[in-house]
Amino acid sequence: MVGPVGGRASYSQLGYKLLGRVIENVTGETYEDAVASLVLEQVGLANSVFTAGQAITRRFAVGHNRSEGALKVARTWKDTRGNNPGGGLVSSVSDQLGWARFHLGGADLARRMQEPTVELHGSTLGDAVGLGWFLRDVDGVRTVGHGGSTNGQFADLLLVPERDFAVVTMSNAGPDSGLEFNQAVLRWALEHYLGVIERDPEPLPYDPQRAEEIIGHYENEFMTLIIDADGDTMTVECRIKPEIRTASERELPPDLPPAGLGLLPGSGDEYIVTGGGLIGQRGFLTRDADGAIIGADLAGRLFNRAPTPAE
Repeated sequence: MVGPVGGRASYSQLGYKLLGRVIENVTGETYEDAVASLVLEQVGLANSVFTAGQAITRRFAVGHNRSEGALKVARTWKDTRGNNPGGGLVSSVSDQLGWARFHLGGADLARRMQEPTVELHGSTLGDAVGLGWFLRDVDGVRTVGHGGSTNGQFADLLLVPERDFAVVTMSNAGPDSGLEFNQAVLRWALEHYLGVIERDPEPLPYDPQRAEEIIGHYENEFMTLIIDADGDTMTVECRIKPEIRTASERELPPDLPPAGLGLLPGSGDEYIVTGGGLIGQRGFLTRDADGAIIGADLAGRLFNRAPTPAE
């Protein structure tokens, strides 16, 4: 639990996994069979599957991670069935465009999924969350999208319902290369096909006093954010917790190296990553009733402030 129920939004795949178990109990089928019969077959998504055995009979690309300056094959593809509801579907560009056509087709259920259920604050993921979608206004136009990833692979699907437009991008190099590539493709497509231009806000000049207040370690159940300063700028580093790596029986993606972090105008508690694989990602700081910083959000997830190793 990262906060009181209903108190704030924090993206978590655990909620999807719980929903997957509910689907199994309601249908009496495995999650994979239920999704195949109720969704994939109905929409005609013949190249969207869950298992390696299904994937290798179709055209596929293996994932890669950067290690010691070179891209190397990510040998572990997926782990257990338990993670399938939270991001275990393997798909193709053509199937994802078919999924987009379904949601742009005007069905009442599809429209309702694109309505906001909770607002987001200072997040790259969007301005609000729908049912399975992140909703975001770009250059005055509402977009509807969601990304996905596994070890060494990244995908993004973005819809612009009022323009009857969709774009999907997939990459098999990560974590920094794939994320940056996908974002560049999405922005290029919006600008060149729709004239919709996404501009990152300009960060404020580096303030050492503000940096002193912010630098520290922030954690959730799986990862640690390390916000630091080098005298000219703040930096942010994203690491998988050592105990998670030690306990894992599968290969996990490499940690993201430090990248620039700048505060944004306004309240002064919103920020943007200015370099590296998370470039353009936005977040914000959380304060308690006394004004002390107790958390940092990044990519829609809350990281609670923790003692640094020196404390």
